[in-house]
Amino acid sequence: MTILSSLILLVLFASAAQGEAPAACELSTKIHAELAKVTEVKADPSDFDKHVAPLLALRQRYPDDLLVHELYQDAVQRFGIEGHLRKLTEEYQVLSMQHAGELMYSYLYARTLIGRNTPSAIRQINELLAEHPDFAPGHGSLAEIYASAAFGDHEKEKAERERFLRLCPRSVLQQRPGALPDPSPLVDQAERLLAGKDNPDRIAAMAEQGIRDDEWRLQRIRPFDWYSVAYKRQSQRDLQVKYWKLWNIEVRCARRAGHPEKATGLLAMMDQRVGVLGRSSDSGPVV
Repeated sequence: MTILSSLILLVLFASAAQGEAPAACELSTKIHAELAKVTEVKADPSDFDKHVAPLLALRQRYPDDLLVHELYQDAVQRFGIEGHLRKLTEEYQVLSMQHAGELMYSYLYARTLIGRNTPSAIRQINELLAEHPDFAPGHGSLAEIYASAAFGDHEKEKAERERFLRLCPRSVLQQRPGALPDPSPLVDQAERLLAGKDNPDRIAAMAEQGIRDDEWRLQRIRPFDWYSVAYKRQSQRDLQVKYWKLWNIEVRCARRAGHPEKATGLLAMMDQRVGVLGRSSDSGPVV
């Protein structure tokens, strides 16, 4: 099951469980039915447009539904890289200014900061709740933040969760951050296959896919304040080690395939990359 499908099922489950809960707690019957028809997205995890398109289309059809906006925001956070995440915040900042004083848009703008500038999100949501103490989504978001490892506060989490569940009984809160994908095993597998007689083009392609998978995984770490600077740097170092393995594999595969000129060119590129990686290791920005 894809992450998108899991997210949709979570929302559908929560909506079905709430019965006659307030409107801020549940999707309308019509939207509920549309979500139920969304098929699983068959795409590479890094294919942002294909994963987010169903939620973008839904938001365009229901621009005044807060829960639909939340679904769209969550999809961008799960599949987007730095540019997508920045654009999301900018988009909702503009909407909050166009709808000045409207609770929904002020909250949705603050919500885009969760995981990116979480202390600011906490402050803004608390300010909204001071004026609107029965605004369930705000309590739900704070409960999720306070349940996280990076911003954990058991007493606050308990209080916000209880307030949220009083307003939205039997609702489901999400875990923040979502689970990271495991580091790809493909580069190491490709390295082991070199000891045999497998097709060198297939081996090189496997290693390259492994790097793409790990590059996408790093994008799930670097833009977010759920993770420490030390963890981000270690993740970056781990990827750099795999790059060296990849380039070594590519050179050996080129030689095995009878392309010595290509192997020589790859070795020259490796020499150039030594300096690039040296400048981008610990001295490079990771936050």
